[in-house]
Amino acid sequence: MNAIGVDVGGTKIAAGVVTPEGEILSEVRYPSAGPRERLLSSIARAIEEVRDGFEVSGVCLAVPGFVMTAENKVVFAPNLHAIEGVPLKDELGERTGLSVTVENDANAAAWGEFRFGAGSEADHLVFITLGTGVGGGVITSGVLLRGAQGAGGELGHVTIQATGPRCGCGNHGCLEALASGTAIQRRAREVASERPNSALGRLAVERKVLGEDVTELAQGGDEAAISVLEETGRWLGIGLAGFVNVFNPEVVAVGGGAAKAGELILEPARREVNLRARSPSRDLVRIQEATLGAKSGVLGAAALARNETGEYVLGS
Repeated sequence: MNAIGVDVGGTKIAAGVVTPEGEILSEVRYPSAGPRERLLSSIARAIEEVRDGFEVSGVCLAVPGFVMTAENKVVFAPNLHAIEGVPLKDELGERTGLSVTVENDANAAAWGEFRFGAGSEADHLVFITLGTGVGGGVITSGVLLRGAQGAGGELGHVTIQATGPRCGCGNHGCLEALASGTAIQRRAREVASERPNSALGRLAVERKVLGEDVTELAQGGDEAAISVLEETGRWLGIGLAGFVNVFNPEVVAVGGGAAKAGELILEPARREVNLRARSPSRDLVRIQEATLGAKSGVLGAAALARNETGEYVLGS
């Protein structure tokens, strides 16, 4: 039987009907902006539109923020406050007539990579997504780590430099504050000021430098941009070394927009893992770019959808 995965972000709602083999049969996108009622209506409309003509047995919403999985609601979503505190299972179940499950978006993306992507041949996976923030998910022995309340796996908020930049969560020196797309932009501004004659420095005079600009300039050989990505990779590697030591994964999959820099970030990250992680874990782990891209959220959410009896619709 098919399931619907819905990836709800700060700007968009992506929904798709997914088969047990990971094929997306139908998909739609809607904006997620607006007050609570508009957001809920848009999610329900996306579900109704995407399932037209297909048999489905459940839907899972992948949402940003801290999710209480037992209650199927979000308790804190800094980038999507309209969804906070809403009993999503009941609200959307009534509107769609489907069994609704709610999951953290990074957990869902991790599960997508585990079922259909970079970790499809592994039993132990750590997934990191480098976007505006840093999200993560951990699968051990084929089980998604959620913790006592469903808030586990917040890998982006592990402190890796106690005196580092302030993070959006209020702490200082989180992995998110040093290795996210936002961190790349901040560091790019600093380096551009220090090296005004570089291509990065010249671009910064013309307009705001984005993360994708840094990647493009680095791929073109600009040393200033390369240094920003190398530094980002080193901070990422310091965080990953800790995860390798704690979780002993077979695969670490790195996704998100910043991961499009590829080896410019991944190679320095691997060097740090080799320096800091302990054997035998460091000898086993493979650190690579995630393979599903933007579809990981929809695919992972669908694979986490449950039917009325609590069973995974797409199998476990």
